[in-house]
Amino acid sequence: MKAVVKFDIKDGATELREVPVPQIGPDDVLVRVEYTGICGSDPHIHHNEVNYKINVPVILGHEFSGVIEEAGKNVKDFKVGERVTAETHADYCGKCLLCRTNNYHLCRERKGYGFHVDGAFAKYVKVPTRILHRLPENVTLKEAALTEPFCVAYSSLVKHSNIKPGDLVVIIGPGAIGILSAKVASIMGAGDIVVIGTPEDKKRLEVAKEFGATEVFTEFNEDVKRYVQDIRDGYGADIVVDSAGVSETFRMAMDLVRPAGQINKIGWGPTPLGFSLDPLISKAVTVNFTFSHNWDVWEKCLILMNKKMIELEKLVTHELTIDHWEEGFKLVESREGLKVLLKPID
Repeated sequence: MKAVVKFDIKDGATELREVPVPQIGPDDVLVRVEYTGICGSDPHIHHNEVNYKINVPVILGHEFSGVIEEAGKNVKDFKVGERVTAETHADYCGKCLLCRTNNYHLCRERKGYGFHVDGAFAKYVKVPTRILHRLPENVTLKEAALTEPFCVAYSSLVKHSNIKPGDLVVIIGPGAIGILSAKVASIMGAGDIVVIGTPEDKKRLEVAKEFGATEVFTEFNEDVKRYVQDIRDGYGADIVVDSAGVSETFRMAMDLVRPAGQINKIGWGPTPLGFSLDPLISKAVTVNFTFSHNWDVWEKCLILMNKKMIELEKLVTHELTIDHWEEGFKLVESREGLKVLLKPID
């Protein structure tokens, strides 16, 4: 099969290759991929701009949906032909303290699709049934490929925040996860949802309005800071979500959060902050760092998708075949593409 492979720890060391179809074990299924989303991390891996380990050579891609092509001999709960999606945790020990307390996404032996184990920028991917999720009737294969970023937003705002109905929520970075964070905040009853981007994010900010944002800004300046303070009692936002990850956006979050408020950092940033965190102490701010998700989050997100409480297909701006992966990466990097999906080829 043809697959997009990161083959060396160098900038640009990615190419379309002919590779063997994965061999499944007794507790696995072979999924015929229908759609795979390009995550912002994929271009970063391509350019060797990440600060976490990549096991090369590796097939990229971790946001996918598909149909079961083959089932292992021990598989009883899933059948060939069923529509599915899967978590990103291709492997974990299942025995340690973290695994036994539903924190297997933090297991030391965890291996993620497209990072440590072959992912889904290909025609087939091997999936253990313990991370497999059946698609509800009203969830299409296309939107199912966006379940993973939705789960990231859900995990941050539902599992790891104290958001209350009526709260003022500020979201920095209108990428897919930032926009989905706005939607989750809206579902949870936030009274005001402010999304901050850059001049290049105008189209994305319009989408953010469709997903629950009550106000958007294309830059951060004193006027924005004053707006966030004055919309309520002068103290700032109850919760600030940093979905961009760079040092400057965390500084923005520190400026905008109210005393005794909360910052949820989702976005990754490989460079040092370069400034003091002492203002967080003087404000007694809680900072939550959210990584990934687990089984219960996926099931809840699929329920919301099935009930059409969120319409993920509205985020899809481009569909390409995997031989055009580089074009897809450039669309994401230029911000012309919000959510770009790749389809396999023979």
